[in-house]
Amino acid sequence: MFSFFKFLQNSLKNIKQKKGLWFTILAVLSIIGIFLSLYLLTHMTDNASKEVYNSISTTYQKNFKNKVNDKERDFDRIILTVLANDNLITNVETNNLVAVQNEITKYNESLQKSGSNSLNINFYPILNQVNQYRGSVNSVINSKNKAFGLEVLLDGIYFVYLQPIIKNDILIGVLELKEELHTLKADYANENSIFLFMLEERLLNKLSIQARNGKYREVLEEMHVEEQKYDGQFFAKIIENGKELYKQMIEVGYSVDDEYFRSVQKVSDINGNIIGLVVLGQTVADSGAFVNIVDRMTKMVTTVALGLVISILLFMF
Repeated sequence: MFSFFKFLQNSLKNIKQKKGLWFTILAVLSIIGIFLSLYLLTHMTDNASKEVYNSISTTYQKNFKNKVNDKERDFDRIILTVLANDNLITNVETNNLVAVQNEITKYNESLQKSGSNSLNINFYPILNQVNQYRGSVNSVINSKNKAFGLEVLLDGIYFVYLQPIIKNDILIGVLELKEELHTLKADYANENSIFLFMLEERLLNKLSIQARNGKYREVLEEMHVEEQKYDGQFFAKIIENGKELYKQMIEVGYSVDDEYFRSVQKVSDINGNIIGLVVLGQTVADSGAFVNIVDRMTKMVTTVALGLVISILLFMF
């Protein structure tokens, strides 16, 4: 071991005596050091950017879940108000459907006057039932438990709240409160964000012909969007980016390009079945957009760190 170190010491001494070779070696090592440092810094800042984007995407997803939970609480309060109407409950119990419908109509008119134009209340009679109801209503009838979630109905995609009416432990009817999903678009617009829902192709046949024909457009991978209700430039950019970037977005949960940041998540209906994707995003055109802030920060860190590395290497000369 001692002889090895002695050999290195002698070799280094001989090289230093040859000034041209010595400075050439230092120059080569400096250049290698600069490029290695640049690679490491770029790799580190890219990872940091990905962590930031992933964190923002998670925040978007939590925000959507919070909005859905808020929606359920709002629906619950409205339904409790209806259930407190003794006249309505009495008419349901006596199967006076005309009177019940009149009461329901009054509630819907009141909701419209208060600015809640998208909300609508319906009633499903159980006593002397004539019509066949859809699966979610039948589930509430069988379980006697309330249910809330998204549903693809004949006239669109809705948040639906189903409340059984029980009198003396007997189920006498079901109340339904519903609101179209796309109303969330306005909520997100107020937050300078973009909201988009894409429906799986297999569920298009649940919509009526009038509700789907000429209104839905395929985006990618058998996902469809109702064109007139959402930002055309937002989903057009997804199409433009192509299938590979789309698959990558689904896999990691977000995507960033020269125009938008997007966070994507799968959504289930009231029965727990996946029906499509919610895509939330923000334009990067604004200099105050977080994507640009992250980009400026990473570039600044890289520039400063690279400057320090070069200064240290030059100092070695």
